Amino acid sequence: MKPTPLLLILSLLALTACNESSSSAAKEEGTKAPPARELAAGDVLVAKVAPLADTLAFTGTLNALDSSTVAAEVEAVVREVAVREGERVRRGQLLARLDNETLAQSVAEQEAQLANSRARLGLARVKRDKQRELYDRGFISRLAFEEVESDFQVRVGELKAQEAQLARARKSLGDTRLSAPIDGVVYQRAINPGELAQRNTPLFRIADLSVLELAASVPARLVGKLHVGQHARFSVEGLAEEFDAELVRLNPVAAGGTRSFTVYLRVANRDGRLSAGQFAKGGIVLNEVDDAVSLPLAALHDLGGKPWVLLLEHGRIVKRPVSVRLLAEGAGRVAVAGVKPGETLLAANLLGVNPGDAVTLAGAR
Repeated sequence: MKPTPLLLILSLLALTACNESSSSAAKEEGTKAPPARELAAGDVLVAKVAPLADTLAFTGTLNALDSSTVAAEVEAVVREVAVREGERVRRGQLLARLDNETLAQSVAEQEAQLANSRARLGLARVKRDKQRELYDRGFISRLAFEEVESDFQVRVGELKAQEAQLARARKSLGDTRLSAPIDGVVYQRAINPGELAQRNTPLFRIADLSVLELAASVPARLVGKLHVGQHARFSVEGLAEEFDAELVRLNPVAAGGTRSFTVYLRVANRDGRLSAGQFAKGGIVLNEVDDAVSLPLAALHDLGGKPWVLLLEHGRIVKRPVSVRLLAEGAGRVAVAGVKPGETLLAANLLGVNPGDAVTLAGAR
């Protein structure tokens, strides 16, 4: 029995509906979105406002701005030493005392001779005055008067010479008392009681550590960025905190061998935390900002062109243009405008992660 036309039409309609249903299911399966990529906590960062400085790195050794060497100016035996290494001293404080018996006797001798010279001068003055009266009255010749005047002038010269000898003797006697010429710390003592102090031999070295200075070498290509008054920060071994310094001088002549320039940084050290001779490492601040979001350089893309970053917004990666406010290559960071504090962004370029991709954070629910 042959199928009727109505049955054929119904069969064709059912077959067409079945094919369309299969095709629609296949399309839906083919266009289904890929699963969201899970990011580790180290792949992202939260934007924060943080101070950032562009610095010129330097190294150097801290030295006392003011120091002094105390040497013996007379040769004598040391009778007393009043200080030891590491002690603080004030200007004028006794450091050591040398034997002064011989010099004291010399002073007494010079004082006696000075008294004699004054007496002889006094007698010569009286004679001259008397001879002048006689000369004025015509009782003696001019030659006789000039002889008396000459003797008087000789006595005047002898007195001045004796005064100078007494001054030297008193100075030598005073030199037996060695005093601190500056406030500071005794960092070297080279004499003990009973030893003979030789003339011009250094006996003590004193340094004022309240102000230190650091000399650093700067390449010629960078010296143009520096000027007096710039701020610097540095650290030393053994201490965790950073210290402040100020650029106070620039040597205008380059070193012959390296063609580098020496700059001098002044360091206030009133609390005595730093010591002369410590090795310092830090940077001179060329520019700084303290009100911008600071990011690692790896989070920034196309730094030399139109920079942008990748942010996480509502579970997807979003590309956002930013502007650079400060680049600190030495610190490996950059301050940008265009990202708000608290926003989450990729800390570095991740292979296979592109704008528009769906992502989740590991551990997020």
